[in-house]
Amino acid sequence: MAQRAGKSTKFWAGLVLALLAASVLATVLLFRLREAGSRVEITQNGSLVETLPLDQDATYEYQGENGGHNTVVIQDGKVAVTQADCPDQVCVRHGPTESTGDPIVCLPHKLVVEVVEGKTSAALDGVS
Repeated sequence: MAQRAGKSTKFWAGLVLALLAASVLATVLLFRLREAGSRVEITQNGSLVETLPLDQDATYEYQGENGGHNTVVIQDGKVAVTQADCPDQVCVRHGPTESTGDPIVCLPHKLVVEVVEGKTSAALDGVS
């Protein structure tokens, strides 16, 4: 019976190590796939409100359905939500970002601020 417990322990230790290795690999891949973007897409209630250049400093105000507001600031090639009147302030605490795959979300106001690549979907391809 002691021999069988040793095999079980080795199995579980191997499984834990394999899962740990897979999670480390996934984390590394996610960070390597992030890249600096050139535009910011502002989405509210699931609809694209506007697309802004990341290389032009500016401040924008967005009003939520229930009268709430968010202040979005683009400065030095980064975007941040600097003010919001929502209770949790998750969007403000997120801090500035310049990377794709790192959206700033304000759930109470249904606002998503996301950095995207510079390629536009309206561009003509070589076949057109």
